Amino acid sequence: MSDPTKSERIHLVLADGTVFPGEPYGARGTTTGEAVFTTTMTGYQEVLTDPSYKGQIVTMTAPEIGNVGVNALDAESVDGKPHVAGFVLRDASPVASSWRSEQTLDAYLAENGVVAISGVDTRKLTRHLRDHGSQNCAVGPEPVETLLKKAREAPDMSGSDLVKLVTPKERYS
Repeated sequence: MSDPTKSERIHLVLADGTVFPGEPYGARGTTTGEAVFTTTMTGYQEVLTDPSYKGQIVTMTAPEIGNVGVNALDAESVDGKPHVAGFVLRDASPVASSWRSEQTLDAYLAENGVVAISGVDTRKLTRHLRDHGSQNCAVGPEPVETLLKKAREAPDMSGSDLVKLVTPKERYS
């Protein structure tokens, strides 16, 4: 049986007009944020829940993501919720094979409202960001021109006080 999402196309559009096509993954919709990358080979759940990625659309450079699934013990943040504005990957693993897995990455992202895109040439995107610097982007199913406008209108991360947005409201030990 074929995967119906493989026929859907969405795009990641950088503020400089560079376009990366892909397939929807996680939550459906549109998101904007600062496009960044991480070269970590493991720990995608820790990246997703790391408060330092607040407002950013994180590109994973490792080729396959999601193969161990997601579990409550591997969250980086106190509340266990993702802090990224979006997520970019090349190949999404169709199965979660770890005995510790509580759910698939796709289900976790959808449950937490994180728009993601798979099937992206993450090496090309990473080189572009390395050579041209981080910049805002938009990810979604809208026409490329609409996504470009949204990317260019997204708030600049420079000088943003994100600490107040990610700091727990209650003390914890």
